[in-house]
Amino acid sequence: MSGNSEWRGSVELGALLDAARKKLESNWLRVGGNITVDLSDAPELWRLCSAISRSNSSLHSRARSTRLDLERFDAWLSHPLNGGLGLIDTLMSQAPLQDKKRIAADKAQVRADALDRARDVLGGGTDREWIEHWIASLLNQDGTLGGRVAVDALEVATKVLAMLPVDGMSLTELAELACGDTKALSAGGAPKLVLDALSLRENVPRPVDPVGIRALWETAGVSVDAVSSRVLVLGYRVDETHTVAGWLNEAADEGIPFPVTVDMLMRGTLTNSSATVFVCENVAVLAAAARTLGSNCASLICTDGQPSAAVHRLLASRAPGTTIRWRADFDWAGVHMVKRALSRYDAVPWRMDVDSYRHALDARNSEPLKGHPTDSPWDPELAGALRDSGRAVMEDRLVPDLLTDLRLGSGD
Repeated sequence: MSGNSEWRGSVELGALLDAARKKLESNWLRVGGNITVDLSDAPELWRLCSAISRSNSSLHSRARSTRLDLERFDAWLSHPLNGGLGLIDTLMSQAPLQDKKRIAADKAQVRADALDRARDVLGGGTDREWIEHWIASLLNQDGTLGGRVAVDALEVATKVLAMLPVDGMSLTELAELACGDTKALSAGGAPKLVLDALSLRENVPRPVDPVGIRALWETAGVSVDAVSSRVLVLGYRVDETHTVAGWLNEAADEGIPFPVTVDMLMRGTLTNSSATVFVCENVAVLAAAARTLGSNCASLICTDGQPSAAVHRLLASRAPGTTIRWRADFDWAGVHMVKRALSRYDAVPWRMDVDSYRHALDARNSEPLKGHPTDSPWDPELAGALRDSGRAVMEDRLVPDLLTDLRLGSGD
């Protein structure tokens, strides 16, 4: 057997060890199988391979490549004449070996565990539709967690989503409470994952501009800007006597619509004095009530689209036993909104029934339905009628009936 001293430190032995390292690191560090050797890598490589393979006749200086059995290479290195160290020990003496298969498997397991935790944490409630859509959006075709999704970002997003909705909490407060890190939602993949989930939950397109992003956070009651986040009210009288409460009561007595910001809501509680509070989606309804009913209007909240953090914070301070009558546009986003209000506030639908829809429907002046269809548990026929017509009805068309309810202080 050719002695190792002849080849120690040679480019020929270095080439074989490099090729063997790549093979082992990609094969669970198992010494087995063959490596393909490019004999042009070193001048005498053909001779070293012949010595290891114990075959002087199979190779010559003009050969281009050969296959070398790793077990023979291991045995050759282990021989006392060649130093007595096997292949793995020889490679480890140069640099640590990386079990890339094991590392990849461990990473895959970590990602699978993170995905399972997300399912467990978020999948316990009744509102599973958006959760399944969100998780599906994270997956590769084989059902594993997509490579673009970092495990730590998914962990943060899951913790945050598990805490939502909140009532006017700031982003930094939410990040601290959910993750113990005020900056957890300031950048990176976590806030994007949360916003993707919220867009599915609220059945609205994923926004890309700052205004749309702020509005989407606010649907979950998160206040990105305590001054800009607001809720419009009319006739909303409260029990308290502090400054903001005084403004609200004076505005109600004068029949003036009044904007309430999260900043105002943070300065003191505002507990409604009326037993019933009405909620509409469009400013046109509140404007018509102010113009027509004035100070004789029942307590009315206008979400002006998707409910903001200010809406949620105001309703969080409602008096015990308050009846909340909630309505929105007759479209899929509106049905989703009312469903969430019924779940979150035990609200009662306000003229959100199939008869009201059919009465207001005029295909010539109605918009096509958009968004993801959903059910209407309080009136199953409503969702069916929406699907059949394919048309949306904005609540502005119901203004005369809504004003009747607001004057009388009761709703259908």
